[in-house]
Amino acid sequence: MSGLDERRFRRVLSWYPPSWRREHGDVLLAMMLDEAERTGRSRPTAAESRAAFVHGLGARFGATAALVAASVALLATVVGQSGILLVTGGDAGSVPVHEVALFAMTGVAPAATGIALFALLRAASLLRDGPTLVATACAAVAGACGGLAGVGWSRGFDAADAGLPQTGLAAATAPLGAVGLLLTVVALVVVLLPVLQRTGVSRSGATLLAVVLAAITGPLVGGLVFFSPATTAVVAIVVLIVAALPRVRGVRRDDAAVVARVAPAPIGPPVTRRAPLSRLLAGVALTGGALGIAWAFAGAGWSPTARGDATAAMREGIAILGVSMIPAVVALGFVLRRSRRASARDVWIPVTAVATGFALISADYLTTDGSGDLSVGWVGAAASVGVGVAWWIAARMPVGTGIRIGVGAGIALAYTVVLGLALTPMLAFSAPVVALVVLVLPWRRRRAVDGSVAIPGGATA
Repeated sequence: MSGLDERRFRRVLSWYPPSWRREHGDVLLAMMLDEAERTGRSRPTAAESRAAFVHGLGARFGATAALVAASVALLATVVGQSGILLVTGGDAGSVPVHEVALFAMTGVAPAATGIALFALLRAASLLRDGPTLVATACAAVAGACGGLAGVGWSRGFDAADAGLPQTGLAAATAPLGAVGLLLTVVALVVVLLPVLQRTGVSRSGATLLAVVLAAITGPLVGGLVFFSPATTAVVAIVVLIVAALPRVRGVRRDDAAVVARVAPAPIGPPVTRRAPLSRLLAGVALTGGALGIAWAFAGAGWSPTARGDATAAMREGIAILGVSMIPAVVALGFVLRRSRRASARDVWIPVTAVATGFALISADYLTTDGSGDLSVGWVGAAASVGVGVAWWIAARMPVGTGIRIGVGAGIALAYTVVLGLALTPMLAFSAPVVALVVLVLPWRRRRAVDGSVAIPGGATA
């Protein structure tokens, strides 16, 4: 092996992330060196270098990359929305801040969301390394084009108001948008093709079908992303939730099950069948939720305070639904706590925050005049629910405390600023649904009679 240049081979492996090199690098290096010595080479072949480039970069797109990219998407969405609504007051008076906010919201956030989604698909083994890199590159360039198109559209709008010709970035708005749309279609084709091939369709048929579906859905996706920052925020939050799952991160948790299967089942007194408090609370929430829905849509005919006003009846119904959500989420907290999959702190802090949010929205709907102006109660309700959602997600992320705090703060801000003000009152309508979920879930940890025992985490072996 004296004629081999080992540094060249190690340089090829530098495409892989450090964690991968620590676990597999020595084995792969030895295989490459053995093959080079057998064939009389002193350096890696072009095929080996190309494979290391594709698979090494692809290995960097996993669950952690999805968490980071989704967090960047949430941060960009919050920065963009805040910059437009809070800093500039909704106009372009402060041009630099306005344009930075536009680029963050219409460029950085969609690109980071797409990258997070593709990394998540690869982490779940639904997308291979090569397609992941292609789709990621398309998302990054499409995001840049979309962000520049957003800035150009703003400049063009101002120029049109002033009676000036469309020049520079304003004149390039349409071409930039077209390039971004084309790259979005390409990314969708790359993602759809392996999915369609798994259905048994031939490669040519799958390619044609992927192109057709991407051409149809591409403009819809591009339009939703460009005109609705809430879309990227929702997708980013979903990616954060899924990417934090142990199964997606490749964490196996069946050691306890193996131990439990060989352990003798404890002998104890029979379990008394008794409806727990969660079922009683769920029953109250289901009754109140049904009343709230009926009141919201038909209460104008009988409400003594609405007096035929459908809008007032709707507000009263939402107030009833908000109150009904409090026992519903508390009941859900009891169920989640019994599963032992999260600590008491990580269950009851989110439950308390969400319940407080619905209490605030109910109080706001009962005490304000319904003019549509933001109130302290309305904003507080959105922020409180956002804190509950953020805590629930961030507490389950297998990352460092600092990253967890940052991600949680980003989720809370994104929900409050982008989603919560409009979504929180509508979420009150899910009170009966949450109550039904609690009622149909197993409310008692069964003691098996076949020699198996209950395992911490809610399963049985």
